Amino acid sequence: MRQKIVAIAVILIIIAGIAGVAIWQLSLTPEKPTGPISVIDDVGRNVTITSYPPERIVSLAPSCTEILFALGLGDKVVGVDTYSDYPEETENITKVGSFAAISIEGVLGLEPDLVLATGGVQLTVVEALEEPLGEIGGAIVVLYPKNVTGVFENIKMVGKITGKIDEANALVANMESRIQEVIDKTEDAPRPRVYVEFYFNGGYRSYGSESMVNEMIYKAGGINIFAGFAGTHLSISDEPIFTAKPEVIIIIKGAMSESCGLTPDVIKSREGWDQLSAVENDRIYEIYGVLLTRPGPRIVDGIEALAILIHPELFS
Repeated sequence: MRQKIVAIAVILIIIAGIAGVAIWQLSLTPEKPTGPISVIDDVGRNVTITSYPPERIVSLAPSCTEILFALGLGDKVVGVDTYSDYPEETENITKVGSFAAISIEGVLGLEPDLVLATGGVQLTVVEALEEPLGEIGGAIVVLYPKNVTGVFENIKMVGKITGKIDEANALVANMESRIQEVIDKTEDAPRPRVYVEFYFNGGYRSYGSESMVNEMIYKAGGINIFAGFAGTHLSISDEPIFTAKPEVIIIIKGAMSESCGLTPDVIKSREGWDQLSAVENDRIYEIYGVLLTRPGPRIVDGIEALAILIHPELFS
């Protein structure tokens, strides 16, 4: 009898211990918000999401669309802009206009709980949509990151306002890890001088120190030849390029480069460019622009692609 009592007591102690651990773990797990929920977006607007989590979402920019799909929210997206072409599921989603010409009626007709937009030319659309969206219980949030960290913050913000906090944290952690791997692999290697061009029309269009492309080149183990020039987009002539002596030239493949016929052969044929190290050593490459110019989850793919081109000896 005494042994049975002791055995029962031991079992009760074990059960109590397990229960205590479970309660302790729950106390450490942050509670997910239940809504309504408010955030400060990238242009300083205080936005309240009343329909939380949102069931009907419209994206007005490709980068916003890619964030939504990366967080597993594709089934909630009821409208996108015509430039949202990734992933392929976007083909079957209602289009609400081009990036710079969004249909206000088209967006409102979808009765969204949440609209994601970007800054710049879309701010006019944001202003036009804010009041009528509020009248139907919807809200519009602007994502307009200036750097890689800003992209991480945007992903977490979207996770917060859609109830996908864990997914957003996991995605950002994965992106940070992959980028750090590139940084670690290239940190002891020399930094080649990199010139990036995406368009030409009299002058050449490239990226300055305030662009995300500048930061991505640095994280990939190179240095943008115009890192010392203020601004995001630059229009430059032959002289500063010759002075900088680029060792690597990268063409951004996209609508802009295609419209002017920018190719490696065109660069090789330019007068005086055959004296540049990048041309002499046939180090002229092309990279899909969406990997560098869409501030969303695929920027990590862009950094990895840049690293392979800049440091082929490390990524063979």
